[in-house]
Amino acid sequence: MDSYNNNSVEGFWGQPTSTGNWCEKNYHVTHYIAEFFNTLSSFCMICAGIFGVIMHSKGFELRYPVAFASIIVVGIGSILFHGTLLFSLQLFDEIPMMFCVLILLYSVVENKPQKKFGIWFPILLICWCVGISSIMIGSGKEYDNEFMQDMEFYVFQGTFVITSIIVYVHTILIVLNPDGEPAVTRLWLLGSAIFLFGYIGWHIDLHFCSVVNQLPFALPNPQLHAWWHLTASYGSYLLCVLVTYDRTKILNKKPTLKWIFNIIPFVQLPLHNTNENGGKRLFKSKKELIYEDENEQPDEKVPLLKDEN
Repeated sequence: MDSYNNNSVEGFWGQPTSTGNWCEKNYHVTHYIAEFFNTLSSFCMICAGIFGVIMHSKGFELRYPVAFASIIVVGIGSILFHGTLLFSLQLFDEIPMMFCVLILLYSVVENKPQKKFGIWFPILLICWCVGISSIMIGSGKEYDNEFMQDMEFYVFQGTFVITSIIVYVHTILIVLNPDGEPAVTRLWLLGSAIFLFGYIGWHIDLHFCSVVNQLPFALPNPQLHAWWHLTASYGSYLLCVLVTYDRTKILNKKPTLKWIFNIIPFVQLPLHNTNENGGKRLFKSKKELIYEDENEQPDEKVPLLKDEN
């Protein structure tokens, strides 16, 4: 990491104890927010997650609104972390990120009508996340020890990156499917480019902070980590949409990809599918309780009670 250190500045929340050392100057904008731009940019995660939940709840399996909701939780944790730079709140940022990517991992692996691995697979993923989280908590408590700081940071980053790569490889397989569609390829290319742009900025911010804060012509810090929040929010949303579309197509729900201003995509289901939840109705109307076959017209039904006279 760059030796440039912003964590020495103390503000409203006291001396920073987080293991992350981002490039934005601490308490530079206000005495009450440790990293103003990194905190402000975290709200875009909440917005992306809320929109995803709203657009992909009715008629979709529970795993998808949960995936979008996990982006909301990550955004809240990121606000708490960057706003205070306290280690205890840093975990509210990193641990939800682990759960978010594991939800996507489950979705891309168990994407067929019949389950491949059964109940043990989600249990294994949960145990894996709990184990990694325990290591992060245990090592991160010693935030005054540089070795323990690095261990917490790289255990999380390494685990998260490896899991993300596995998910990404599965999205490549979705695109390379012989039955793939240009709209899906466009979605994947856009998400990949956005993620790559933000990830490069993330590394520049992390490893070249002294350069970023001393740009020629007195140019201000471009706040690359804040831009990472924006690109990660958009890229995560696109990835969730891609996985949602692929699964609903496999389930033969006849989904279509729709775009708002050619920027924000979402999956739309036919009207008759929006009343379904994973292929099963949660509730039935009075008519459906009397007439079991929903595809027949009411006037073709045989009454349950016959007039014997």
